[in-house]
Amino acid sequence: MSVALALFIGVSVSSFAQVPRSKHVYIVAEENRSYERVVGSAAMPYLNSLLAKGAVATQFYSNEHGSLENYLIVTSGQYLTHNNDTLAVFNVDNLERHLLTNGMTFKSYAQTLPFAGYTGLYSGAYMKRHAPLPYYTDMANSSLIKNHVSSTELAKDIANGTLPNFGFITPDGNNDMHNCGTNLNICFAAADNFLKNTIGPLLASAPFQPGGDGVLIIWADEADLGSDNRCSATVLSGCGGHILVAMIGPQVKAGYKSTATYHHQSVLRTMLEALGTTANFPAAANTAPDMREFFKNNGTGTPPAATGLVQISSPTSSTVTGPSVSLAASAIAPNPITFMRIYVDSVSVASASTNKIAATVSMSKGTHSTVFQAWDSKGAVYKAAKTITVQ
Repeated sequence: MSVALALFIGVSVSSFAQVPRSKHVYIVAEENRSYERVVGSAAMPYLNSLLAKGAVATQFYSNEHGSLENYLIVTSGQYLTHNNDTLAVFNVDNLERHLLTNGMTFKSYAQTLPFAGYTGLYSGAYMKRHAPLPYYTDMANSSLIKNHVSSTELAKDIANGTLPNFGFITPDGNNDMHNCGTNLNICFAAADNFLKNTIGPLLASAPFQPGGDGVLIIWADEADLGSDNRCSATVLSGCGGHILVAMIGPQVKAGYKSTATYHHQSVLRTMLEALGTTANFPAAANTAPDMREFFKNNGTGTPPAATGLVQISSPTSSTVTGPSVSLAASAIAPNPITFMRIYVDSVSVASASTNKIAATVSMSKGTHSTVFQAWDSKGAVYKAAKTITVQ
């Protein structure tokens, strides 16, 4: 596993709104699958129904590969260890410390945890490295360790009206897409069922009803191991890959798709802003952009519609003679176009650091999906798609 982007800062977004305050922020973790595998997957109908109701980060990239590394970045804003079997705890600025300062309560809900306060590395399919809160001295060295509980306690807290202000929800390895065999659809279906059975009741609770302040973040730690090392749409190696991050709640824009580039520290900053922190965020979160664009208008205006355009100049017909196929396009936008890329059947085949791109690509007989995509200097994304049949 490589150290890659612990302090990589994403493209900033327009300050058209603010992250609204919330007393009910929850994050549920998923494992080791690239964005393209899960978004639209027929094996995950419940997850995809949630994505349709919430806001999705289409350009979110993991800082690096390594489970504990990313879980600690999303809660402390910094790289702390490569030892996924460490029993160490860390005395650094972190999410818990800010929650305590802000007078907020928190719990770690971990599936298959044998008992409250368990500090061992493994129990059945439970893996401590997927539950980051017990790694900080604020919880580990105090009575708050008893707030590290089984995920079954979440249902009880919902029923009793005793939900904490913040919860980190960890499925076990059999239900977070980690322990997958050769049949990924079975693995994905198990993860989907966990979400339906555990997250479904949370979304039915009072904070997530109209007028409530609930925010649920669906977050993945890293993309496919060994094959997806993307840092961004234009940097294809050196990091943890293209992952799914989405938000759901009454204050979140339904059906919104962000094209800004983000990394884990932006999730940390956004959670803390929602929960009351206004300055001095942990480590990389202090300079990372928040994800305010995911939330509804807060009285300071709405984001302008993207007015850029990608125009395909070749091929001019949807039917072409192969195997060599000429592909070309140009792009215009209010801000300068800085990069373009061509995808054939979701695989990048050409790139250019200008507002024009052209390439001759060998394509087999049959029908192919082509996408011409452009990025401007502010991180906005524009694209045009064309289905081509090669004869």
